[in-house]
Amino acid sequence: MGYSFDIELDTDQPFIVELEMEEYNTQTISGAIALKLTRPEAFKVATIAIHGHIGVMLNIDTPHQTLVREKLIETTVDLIAANDTEGRGVLSFEAGDQYIPFRIDLPRSGELPPTLINKLDTPFIDWKYEIHATMRRDYFFSSTRVTKHDLILRRPISPTSDADMVTSMDRPGHFRSKLTFPGRLILGQDRIGAKAELKARNKSFMIKEIDCSIVQTENIHYLTRRGHPVENARVPGAECKVSASRLVSSIVVMPNEGNDMDFGRFTPIELDIRVDNDQLIPTENGLGWLEISHVLRYTLHFMDVSQAPMITEIPIFVENEAISRHCCAKMKPQGGPARLLDALKIDGTEDHCEHHSKESTPEPEA
Repeated sequence: MGYSFDIELDTDQPFIVELEMEEYNTQTISGAIALKLTRPEAFKVATIAIHGHIGVMLNIDTPHQTLVREKLIETTVDLIAANDTEGRGVLSFEAGDQYIPFRIDLPRSGELPPTLINKLDTPFIDWKYEIHATMRRDYFFSSTRVTKHDLILRRPISPTSDADMVTSMDRPGHFRSKLTFPGRLILGQDRIGAKAELKARNKSFMIKEIDCSIVQTENIHYLTRRGHPVENARVPGAECKVSASRLVSSIVVMPNEGNDMDFGRFTPIELDIRVDNDQLIPTENGLGWLEISHVLRYTLHFMDVSQAPMITEIPIFVENEAISRHCCAKMKPQGGPARLLDALKIDGTEDHCEHHSKESTPEPEA
């Protein structure tokens, strides 16, 4: 073939970009197209591009469901124009390993959603990003070749505190309860510990058992940017509302097997909660239309069945893990028949080798 090429980004992790949090900011990504040439070559097309689309299923509760797709980002840099110092409209290279450096902008990076789309508990909205390198040699019958990679965008929202969380309840004459646990959880962490201290002061409030679990809530209220055919729509754009709540951990139950008043006689009870990282998504509260939140749900069950269980929910922060090279593959969105990912393929780039000179991502008809 004479040459091959790939994309290299100047990021801490391959193809993982930490988004800057400033609203309406333009963030610049740098890198290079890495070429391997078996002989001297000249190129008349060399571009780097980032494409992102969001797919939304409208009219969910009607027989007339409609899939629409909108651009999240589309930005392209012509590397011939940026690097052609001689003004000939081509870039020439000797045989061997060669590099074409680039810088490309992410406009309005503070508004781009992160890419853990394969874990949302809904098939009605998905989004993805890709980075493409396009090359074409300087002769008439040359074909255009495209190399592309999924691009992972992460929003590093920091917790307000690293201190342990403590929730306590003291009802004189009834019972006392105190729970201590870490205020944050790192994605990839498979366990989290908690410590409970309990004392019943009245037989009517003897504690039968306690349980702990982590609950994840996903609230989406996305408004499409263009008018779309939606039943009873009176305003431009269409709403996609999704609310889901699900367990993302085991439910740890500690019974009061001795049926004693003190539930352990002043000895703190250690709880080991297993985390389900196949469902866990980092906390997200930086976008107006997407909110991911988590709570640790702590429940007291009493021996007296006439006493309703006492449920306390305490916010817990889930942050991104540090992803290494060997585990990047697991972060790639995984499609399925119930998801929209197949519909989000960037038009014209399904094959590695294309025979047109410019990449495009046309919008579907509204």
